[in-house]
Amino acid sequence: MTSSTFSPTIQNNPIIQLPRLYIDKLNISVYSTTVLAIAPGAARDQFNTIDIEVGNSNLFGLNIPAPLAVNYQPPILINSAVNGVNGLDTGSLAASTDYAIYLIADSRNLKNPAGLLSLTSNTAPIVPLGYDTLRLLGFIQTDGSSHFVYATHKPQNMSGALTYYLAASSVLSGGNATSFTAVDCSTPIPTTTLRNVIASLQVTFTPVAAGDVVQFRPTGSSATTNVTTIVGAVAGVAQTQYMQLILGVGSSKPEFDYLVTSASDAVSVSVVAWTGVSNTAYPALV
Repeated sequence: MTSSTFSPTIQNNPIIQLPRLYIDKLNISVYSTTVLAIAPGAARDQFNTIDIEVGNSNLFGLNIPAPLAVNYQPPILINSAVNGVNGLDTGSLAASTDYAIYLIADSRNLKNPAGLLSLTSNTAPIVPLGYDTLRLLGFIQTDGSSHFVYATHKPQNMSGALTYYLAASSVLSGGNATSFTAVDCSTPIPTTTLRNVIASLQVTFTPVAAGDVVQFRPTGSSATTNVTTIVGAVAGVAQTQYMQLILGVGSSKPEFDYLVTSASDAVSVSVVAWTGVSNTAYPALV
């Protein structure tokens, strides 16, 4: 009987199709006062359909981004001073504002994976032409000078997020406010000043007329366009759907704002799950 010694070698093929909606690495950091960095890694897209990889070879054998030196893989850099790919989706960076950080990709693999910033009040980012896939990686805040400052505004990485599933807990019943009105979610979500909690909501909307809408945004946001919207299909008929919404912080509690078209409309909302990210594990300074 003969024996041999196992000699491990470096495996060049990336592992794909890891657990559902995984995020592996892809940590966010502050590169400069106006630039963020996304570290190499991989994640499933928001629909758990494809893997988005940063720092591994694509179908054409190209590493994206290209290595700068042996054993060094550079990050994706997001420059908030530009609009589009590896920048802010639209407009200019605002002061004292929360932004969501997305990884975007082309499922055909014709365009390189990239980063994108968008206001947390937006339903989704405005995705550049040619990209059809995205994944929320985390959040960042700006200071009063429209700068990213790590010491006071640390990036929140979704790879460290925990999700809590609940029995449906009602936070709004028969709401009919026609201007944006805050809804307190502190009973099912036991947190106070944790920013950018993602709530999974069960929404039942009964429109008095077809085409009436109910809209949602994080409390603290002033957005009136590109917000989460449900359109009434049939007058007087209740329709129920699930949605996810980034919450704001109002009066030291997690809240969202809502409005309906007519005071005769009615909307009821229950929280069924929530996901939160804490910065307490990060050092105060780097």
